[in-house]
Amino acid sequence: MKIKNILAVSAVALLGLSSCSKWTDMEIQHPMDLTKPAHTEEYYKALRDYKNSDHQLAFAYYSAWTGVGTNMQSSLMGLPDSVDLVSLWGGWKNPTEAQLKDLRMAQEKKGLKAMICFLVLDMGGGITPDPTDAEKAALKEGESWTHKYWGWSKEQTEAGKAARRAAVVKYANAICDVIDKYGYDGFDIDAEPNYPHPFKTDYELWNTDRDRETGVSTLMTLFIETLGKRIGPMAETEAGRKKILAVDGEPDALPPTHAKYFNYFIIQAYSNSVGYNNGHFQGMLRVYKDVLSAEEICKKSIFVVNFESGATRGGEVGLGQILNFALQNPVVDGVTYRKGGVGAFRVDLEYAVSTPEVVNGIDMSPVKGLSYPWWRRAIQLMNPIIK
Repeated sequence: MKIKNILAVSAVALLGLSSCSKWTDMEIQHPMDLTKPAHTEEYYKALRDYKNSDHQLAFAYYSAWTGVGTNMQSSLMGLPDSVDLVSLWGGWKNPTEAQLKDLRMAQEKKGLKAMICFLVLDMGGGITPDPTDAEKAALKEGESWTHKYWGWSKEQTEAGKAARRAAVVKYANAICDVIDKYGYDGFDIDAEPNYPHPFKTDYELWNTDRDRETGVSTLMTLFIETLGKRIGPMAETEAGRKKILAVDGEPDALPPTHAKYFNYFIIQAYSNSVGYNNGHFQGMLRVYKDVLSAEEICKKSIFVVNFESGATRGGEVGLGQILNFALQNPVVDGVTYRKGGVGAFRVDLEYAVSTPEVVNGIDMSPVKGLSYPWWRRAIQLMNPIIK
């Protein structure tokens, strides 16, 4: 089985490789071994240089990661070469040897960055370990294992408040410990405090111990400040500043004091034909206007379509939504600014789809017969190929 990689490269990366004629037509040499490099070291060096250049990012939520399989759909190494950043939507908690080998290869060869991602609503969500039988048996009637594990208290006293704050600090540091343990590149906070969910949630981190004057959640503030000391642009160490802290869902639900902690705002513009018309993006422009310029907000914003429901149609909203997002840049008060990038939720579902010959006047022949055709074409449009 042959799979070609389309690389959307910038002139910066290509100037040093003018003699390399196969940037856009490279075949996988080891299709049955997902961890063997497919290209030359010269190719990968220039690819990593491109990833380190100033360009609009290719992003995705990736939900099929196993590191093994009969094709490249379940491998990070099987993603298009020009993909910059993925949020791992599952599969990251206890990675197998095959997954870690695949992760290291994608990071070291392709310069790919992989974040863990999960909903942050209640105490301990995403990483609380399951109790042993003995631990279950030791629980008092009505006692929550999650609360006991983290030391959370429901008591409305100063001691109870102190216990909750200690639990939040422990939780945030535990997330960073997971990132360090397995060598992930950061954390994408799925922040959805105002959405209904198909499971019981008390929105503990958002609704408990709110500031009486401002209404701001003091526990979410503490959570983000603690994360921000370890990872992201405000981290206390150089190694921490190389990690990424991002937020998706409702980034405008966070107060302006939080904005400085994030590398990226991931805008789930699933129902928008024009990405920057999304309500949460417009909300950020209002909420963050005193701490970030419009240009800074735009450059940190990655606009995402939904391939979970629209993989065969390029995300939907008519047809080819991701292509439109690739070509659009935010317009704020009549001024056009560069966006941070584009992406798709559950991009792995697009692995083997086909596209029309022409979509909204856009020629799709460059990706005919290739994996991830909608995404590849969007990357090409956003960061044009230099041949």
